[in-house]
Amino acid sequence: MANIYMMGDSTMRLNNYLYYPQTGWGQVLYMFTKPDVLVFDHAENGRSSKSFIDEKRFDAILEQLQEGDFVICQFGHNDEKPDLVRHTEPFTTYIDNLAYYAQKVEEKGATIVYATSITRHKFVDGKCINTHGDYPTAMLEYCKKSNHVCVDLNTLTIEHYNDIGEEKSAKYHMIFKENEYLNYIEGKDDHSHLVYEGALMVARLFVSELSKTNSKLNDLFINITQKAFIDEKMLKD
Repeated sequence: MANIYMMGDSTMRLNNYLYYPQTGWGQVLYMFTKPDVLVFDHAENGRSSKSFIDEKRFDAILEQLQEGDFVICQFGHNDEKPDLVRHTEPFTTYIDNLAYYAQKVEEKGATIVYATSITRHKFVDGKCINTHGDYPTAMLEYCKKSNHVCVDLNTLTIEHYNDIGEEKSAKYHMIFKENEYLNYIEGKDDHSHLVYEGALMVARLFVSELSKTNSKLNDLFINITQKAFIDEKMLKD
């Protein structure tokens, strides 16, 4: 069975115990895969489509990538940052990087699937708004022209947050009072990064939306609309 490699920023990243309860959605994607599928999460804090290449992080994936494998690519969250290390322009250098990823992945006989950046928990006049500028649109347009699958997590998360409201959607993020978690005694008011429940929500949205496409990546995921069989007899004390 093929492997899944994930490349992106901190909202996708695999976090260890020292960062708990912060959880990237790539960290929980294995819960949606079939038993013989391995997920390798290469996402890292603060990286953009540019810095991920410049730091040779993409090269590390290519060294392991085999024919029939899959790459999930989510960038844009940090491409908007103004520093020279990370910044790209949505319809030029950002798109150039996305195309470079596709070229190199496909040279390996693997398949790339894109995802727009998840929303920040940013509400104005009671509505969750897009804070990622033109990057989601640029990725969607590139994927349409190049015939690549793109899961629009930006729109999906915005719509979900607006459905349940500002207060309820706050539970998905690193927003909590002091003394609730050992690693963050002082509390946290972080509206970008996810906790475990938020990571599960995003991964579920990704798998659900992907199932509406003809991507071969679907073959690696379980059917999340199917009810699980639980052998209650074996669970008795």
